[in-house]
Amino acid sequence: MADIENGRCHKEEAESGPSLLQNGDLVFQAHHVGWIVATSFTLVAMATSFWLIIKHLQWYTNKREQRYIVRILLLVPIYAVISLASYFFWNHSTPLLLVRDCYESTVLTSFFYLLLNYLSPDPDEQRAIFMKAGLSREADAKARLAREEPKKWVFPLGSVKWKPSDGLYFLQWMKWGVLQYCVVRPLTTLAAVILDYMGLYCEESYGLGWGHIYIVIIVSISVTIAMYCLIQLYVAVAEVLRPHRPLLKLFAVKAVVFLTFWQATFLSVLTMFGVVKNTKYMTAADINIGIGALLETFEMMLFGFLHIRAFTYKDYRPFHDPESKDPPPSRTPILRSLGHAMDFRETFREIWQGCVYMWAKMRGREPKHDEGAKRIAHYESAFGKARKSHLDGPKSAFIDRKRAYDAEKLETHAATFPAVYVDVDERIDVGGQRQWLGLGNDYGYGIRRDRSDSLEVQIERELERRGYGSRKSFRVFFFKPCFLNA
Repeated sequence: MADIENGRCHKEEAESGPSLLQNGDLVFQAHHVGWIVATSFTLVAMATSFWLIIKHLQWYTNKREQRYIVRILLLVPIYAVISLASYFFWNHSTPLLLVRDCYESTVLTSFFYLLLNYLSPDPDEQRAIFMKAGLSREADAKARLAREEPKKWVFPLGSVKWKPSDGLYFLQWMKWGVLQYCVVRPLTTLAAVILDYMGLYCEESYGLGWGHIYIVIIVSISVTIAMYCLIQLYVAVAEVLRPHRPLLKLFAVKAVVFLTFWQATFLSVLTMFGVVKNTKYMTAADINIGIGALLETFEMMLFGFLHIRAFTYKDYRPFHDPESKDPPPSRTPILRSLGHAMDFRETFREIWQGCVYMWAKMRGREPKHDEGAKRIAHYESAFGKARKSHLDGPKSAFIDRKRAYDAEKLETHAATFPAVYVDVDERIDVGGQRQWLGLGNDYGYGIRRDRSDSLEVQIERELERRGYGSRKSFRVFFFKPCFLNA
């Protein structure tokens, strides 16, 4: 039980136990054995996790995906080390565990944006996908016209009739549901640490006069919303994400959150019913901390091995034929890659853009963020197929640094009308000799590009007919092939 005096609640402390070394002999207490076991689990968990993190940083060829993977992989060493520290210093475990659990919000947000980047590295293409796949009143109307069953919310909200107006609004709601946890969790952690220092937190009490119950309620609601939005977004695009094995990754993330929360709850219930009792050198709360640390460090060791399979680095390592005379691909600088992975400015940017988006919706205006996605959708409607993106293709496409650089500009530059490219890669016979029509520099020579005014006029007219006008100019390029003798 906690010590309550003068309106302040402080953790109950037991008598200090004897030291491990007494008169030249090692005298083991139960918690000494626990320290050794938990330390062993922690070292294994750290070794596996840091090995995998270093591999990703050495082959940091897809920054948009790997920045989030590195953040997720840091979950294991952070949880293992802080859980072990709370066992060694159980009288100060409350602020340590609060700081540990705060990183949970970073992991959930990173996994959410990792799923979005699996769909496409282009934010406009991500939005265009959800224009079709997102739950919305617009999608329900199309489903009824096609005599199909409209999609429902994931359990337990399957009976809720309300839905966003369109798929773009659905995506923004899912983003907000996850990003709010990024704001709520750090703020509640800071508040809890301050209240604990002032003696107003009282972790062992659920009384209304202490801050613990209010922090628990706020965090529980916030994390429930974040997890629900994460699962709802995954269900909407599950088929598109299937090649990336998202279920294994989702389990590797969600199981950590699930186990740590319910283990702590179960141990607290055991203490309330007197199953766990005070000893001479440890209170019941200290014993709970020790049991929790043993379980968590063991679980982090298992998750460290699971992450090696779920978040493998081999997908990002350039292929090199050992029999080839070409030099092996160079590795990326570890520190520079780590600096990019731990740069959280894009998270703050997403929060700010979400505020601007919601403000525009509240004022009855169409957010500018959606213009690029709507252009892509209208292009597909006009030409009967999706606009070919230079970002499409296997992961090996990201190894090309020029393509990676071009993709980087998509995040910073304003959306423009899509350029239309014609890919020519055919074999023909000219004068009895075999010739090739190449694209770009794929065949070792440059390709000239000529402007096609007629096609530009056609596309401009089509966009004007759909209500987009011609306020912005755009160019349509054709590749004019050059012929070379075989």
